[in-house]
Amino acid sequence: MHRAKIVCTLGPATDSPEQVQALVDAGMNVARINRSHGRAEDQEEVIDRIRSAAQASGRAIAVLVDLQGPKIRLGTFVNDQKVMLHKGDEFTITTDDVLGTVKRVSTTFKGLPGDCRPGDRLLIDDGNVAVRVVAVTDTDVVTKVEVPGYVSNHKGLNLPGVAVSVPALSEKDRGDLRWAIKIGADIIALSFVRSADDIKDVHDIMDEYGVRIPVIAKIEKPQAVDNLYDIVSAFDGIMVARGDLGVEMPLESVPLVQKRAIELARRQAKPVIVATQVLESMIQNPRPTRAEASDCANAILDGADAVMLSGETSVGAYPIEAVRTMARIIENVEEHGGERIAPLGSYPQTRAGVLTRAAAEMGEQLDVDYLVTFTQSGDTARRLSRLRSAIPLLAFTPLTSTRNQLAVSWGVSTYEVPEVTNTDEMVDQVDEVLQTKNLANLGDTVVIVAGMPPGTPGSTNSIRIHTVGERSDYRYD
Repeated sequence: MHRAKIVCTLGPATDSPEQVQALVDAGMNVARINRSHGRAEDQEEVIDRIRSAAQASGRAIAVLVDLQGPKIRLGTFVNDQKVMLHKGDEFTITTDDVLGTVKRVSTTFKGLPGDCRPGDRLLIDDGNVAVRVVAVTDTDVVTKVEVPGYVSNHKGLNLPGVAVSVPALSEKDRGDLRWAIKIGADIIALSFVRSADDIKDVHDIMDEYGVRIPVIAKIEKPQAVDNLYDIVSAFDGIMVARGDLGVEMPLESVPLVQKRAIELARRQAKPVIVATQVLESMIQNPRPTRAEASDCANAILDGADAVMLSGETSVGAYPIEAVRTMARIIENVEEHGGERIAPLGSYPQTRAGVLTRAAAEMGEQLDVDYLVTFTQSGDTARRLSRLRSAIPLLAFTPLTSTRNQLAVSWGVSTYEVPEVTNTDEMVDQVDEVLQTKNLANLGDTVVIVAGMPPGTPGSTNSIRIHTVGERSDYRYD
């Protein structure tokens, strides 16, 4: 079973009960619900199918709700047509509510004229079409086409190098966030994050409901790269969203941004997802390109917790095969090149960090069969996960939410167990799960990392070397 996790975007190609179950069986760990597309009512039905498929498989599958964010888009064209913009053409983008033509189209961002200046370069459809601003009025941005191509309904509009005055959380996002809380989403992804402060509005809404769901920051703006350390510190994880990032920044800079983002996230024990165009050609083809296979493998070798499929599984012709292919690539890397995964790069500075590193080193020296943690919040499991130990990692938790949230963290296999009140109950649970699941035999050895007394979040203070079936163990508090 692959230890790096697979995130799949669900859409028209994979929203039936049969396809959802097939995704789970193929290796999906996290189901992404993209609020940029689709109706909330339809997506609620899909989430019910995800929960049913997870229960049938006995595995934790996280539901990640991805908020659209303040994405700037073109409006709608006459008769939903696709129009060709030729080099040198004049093309006006307006805040007026008009149907688009080859000369003029509306935009969803009413503040566009206020943010643009003559000379600014605007990119349409992820840079497939480029225009240069030649004049600005109160309502219009007049441009000249530099890179020709077709444009159509609702294509994205990027303003690289322009400090766009849009809020981190749009009104639509606020509604979608409240919806995600009500339907029990496990993880939230926030789009177009620019600074650590962008988390505040999200937390304010969560506080209205008395919950704190993990929030992943999507790194897709130059400002996010500039503020990367603070963003990683403030959020619960990050996603390297290479699509918009490669439009907003020079394409050649994206690979090193990816590596730096992964390194910073691992140092702080935050999960990191590498996304966009991982197996893009499988939207239309049954096999990926060799370059795509290498890209996926290198993300794992960089130390990513998870890799994500977008159009490959949401609208692609081969969604299940895309997941199977990704799983095979990951498994091959981990079997034959796991030792090449980048080391952590720094020594932990916190008590929990030092303790988990010591537990992993003990396990390697003693050649134990499993690293086991009891966790309320999932923090201890994430700290063990970031070490990328070759020893299988099991996380026991009494909380369904924590179990699901750990589905995005590298190498963590989870089990939901009753609350324990003392160490004897804890050890009994380890033995019961390992033996009933046929994971271990009597006499096998595990290292248990936990907090004493059990059940207190943030109290990790104990390492125990346990022999399955025995009670006289070594314990280090």
